Amino acid sequence: MHGENNSVSVGGTSAVAMFARWLLLLAMASVACSQTVEESAREFLKKFDEEATNLVYQYSLASWAYNTDISQENADKEAEAYAIWSEYFSKMSEESSAYPIDQISDPLIKIQLQKLQDKGSGALSPDKASELRNIMSEMSTIYNTATVCKIDDPTDCQTLEPGNVSCTYITTQIIKRNLRIINHKPCFPIYNNKRVYYEDHGDYWRGDYETIDEPEYSYSRDQVMEDARRIYKEILPLYKELHAYVRAQLQDVYPGHIASDACLPAHLLGDMWGRFWTNLYPLMIPYPEKPDIDVSSEMVAQGWDELRLFKEAEKFFMSVNMSAMFENFWTNSMFIKPEGRDVVCHPTAWDMGNREDFRIKMCTKVNMDDFLTVHHEMGHNQYQMAYRHHTYLLRDGANEGFHEAVGEIMSLSAATPSHLQSLGLLPPDFKQDYETDINFLLKQALTIVATLPFTYMLEEWRWQVFKETIPKDEWMLRWWQMKRELVGVAEAVPRDESYCDPPALFHVSGDYSFIRYFTRTIYQFQFQEALCEAAGHTGPLFKCDITNSTKAGNKLRHMLELGRSMSWTRALEDVAGTTKMDSQPLLHYFSTLMEWLKEENQKNNRVPGWNVNINPTDANAFKVRISLKSAMGDDAYTWNTNEIYLFKSTMAFAMRQYYLKEKGIKMDFMPENINTYNETARISFYFVVMDPTKPDTLIPKADVEAAIWLSRERINGAFLLNDETLEFVGLQATLAPPKEEKFTVWLVVFGVVMGVTVFGGIYLITTGILNRKKKAKKADETVNPYENSDDGEVNKAFEEDIEQTGL
Repeated sequence: MHGENNSVSVGGTSAVAMFARWLLLLAMASVACSQTVEESAREFLKKFDEEATNLVYQYSLASWAYNTDISQENADKEAEAYAIWSEYFSKMSEESSAYPIDQISDPLIKIQLQKLQDKGSGALSPDKASELRNIMSEMSTIYNTATVCKIDDPTDCQTLEPGNVSCTYITTQIIKRNLRIINHKPCFPIYNNKRVYYEDHGDYWRGDYETIDEPEYSYSRDQVMEDARRIYKEILPLYKELHAYVRAQLQDVYPGHIASDACLPAHLLGDMWGRFWTNLYPLMIPYPEKPDIDVSSEMVAQGWDELRLFKEAEKFFMSVNMSAMFENFWTNSMFIKPEGRDVVCHPTAWDMGNREDFRIKMCTKVNMDDFLTVHHEMGHNQYQMAYRHHTYLLRDGANEGFHEAVGEIMSLSAATPSHLQSLGLLPPDFKQDYETDINFLLKQALTIVATLPFTYMLEEWRWQVFKETIPKDEWMLRWWQMKRELVGVAEAVPRDESYCDPPALFHVSGDYSFIRYFTRTIYQFQFQEALCEAAGHTGPLFKCDITNSTKAGNKLRHMLELGRSMSWTRALEDVAGTTKMDSQPLLHYFSTLMEWLKEENQKNNRVPGWNVNINPTDANAFKVRISLKSAMGDDAYTWNTNEIYLFKSTMAFAMRQYYLKEKGIKMDFMPENINTYNETARISFYFVVMDPTKPDTLIPKADVEAAIWLSRERINGAFLLNDETLEFVGLQATLAPPKEEKFTVWLVVFGVVMGVTVFGGIYLITTGILNRKKKAKKADETVNPYENSDDGEVNKAFEEDIEQTGL
């Protein structure tokens, strides 16, 4: 038995050994196969890098030519270069699928293959890709060539960028109205084509933040939405206090236009989009007697030109051990808007793709705002130059928000009074105290804090549009509902689905993800806190200026050089010591201002927050209720956008009739002058009428009411309704069918007539009897019936006849 056991044991050992050898051989074969796949992938990516670098450079040159000289010829050349690049990328993307990512061990190869196998718009068919490119080119051209002109001087026009910053109530309304020029084109393309690995276009954008890494460094596309919504709630108390303060100041500037608990009018926020409130600062200065920390006028007084802004920014970067700009930067960039041609003025930093050519395109003005923008754009270039040694697919920021944050870090230091004083833009005797600190922080908040809800709302709206949770026929309705709810900003004039406001923003027309500007603000303060600590800064974070700190610069530069070679969560940890987005550094930066705002608002009985139901146009608006079922029962027609158009046309007719007949004025009201809003499924809506000669002006409610009364029958007839089923709320019925009274009207009239007749008959009979008695006494006297008497009685022959009539 023992021997048997030994025999079995020996036999079992032999079987186990054989199985182990088999596993070892299998593993070795697998490793060899893996190494073969990995080596092949490495060679494939090397070839791709060489070819892609050349093709991207050619496409970048064509794109630069179009952006700095908008013409059909340049648009065609750009489209041609893009088609070549797109076709090549799609081809290589297909070929890259021969290298399964799960058989690759080198993380850098994995990252590159993952990015290459994401086809992006290359997933579209050639005809769809061409259509997409044409639409985007057309929308970009519309945006960059669109102008707004003054009503009283149609020749005085401005492009959308640089932004029009007029603070007059009327002019800014005109601008908002004239932006409707963009509505003649598609609102913007909806990319519903299913992409590899992605649910929709928003999911595709959020993929930029996704990391495939160890659990502590992994990050999903859904987490982008979760973090954005979380951080929005965290910064909301600060934003509400700022909002309440700004609203109060605007009430003083524009008395009678803004209620104390209302949303802010979109056209009064300092730029074309209400994105940044920086230009409101002159109206908002908490302590105006203090020296002005906006040094725009001092720059002009000292003779600064546009080039000086760029030279000073370069000096700043070099002081923290960053690179000097390449020589060709100064010859290839566009610093000012050229005469005689249309250009894309929106500031952008360009990596042309060949590792040697970096540029900035900007229609620079000599002012503090552009001074900070130059630092921001040059920050992009510094990032691009830092990672230029990588292969093409790794030459990018850790994520899109990182790229934006780097430029903003530099702007934080460049904006500090201490830095401006070092440049001679503030006087040597300038002293920072509590009041100058509040002035500075408020100016910063108008730029930084004010834009966060705007950014989050825009992208939240687009995410929902892409997921189709917002139907296409409610885009504008939900846009302004969300703008009111999340941002506390209301439309300047009523909007309906014939408008399309989102493409008025460069990033929407250009098809750019926008959440980068939200995440960048959070990263920016996380970076700033870490760099200031490295620089040895003590005291409040808002006073930190890292100029001349090579320790801070080296810490940042190390992160920049990583490019896309590791997960952004690791890159963030490398600088800030955490893998998570954190709003606390931002809230620390503005904590002094937060306390001041709370105290100031409480002292003046201002309640932070806003009532989303207050409409600035309500005083001149009518509510309309329509009851098709009540009027027609089962024969009721369907109420749709065509019916709304008919209503607008009918009201335009009524307004024309009223002005012509009652005022003797020919006014060419058009359907577009009738603005409807707050439409409900039960068929009710509000409308106001705009003056066709002054698009910023509402027609007074009294005139609209008079026009309705004058043409009510025509209005009702257009819809086969009456006053009861087409109701202008607040107006009495004008042509309603006669209602049955308790007593029939003709009986009442007959009774009155009969009463008068009977009374008259009694009176005449009585007077007749008396007259006969008198005549009986004079029967013997001879009387000439034609004799005139002193009593004035004439022609007595007719008197008898009259008496006989009974009248």
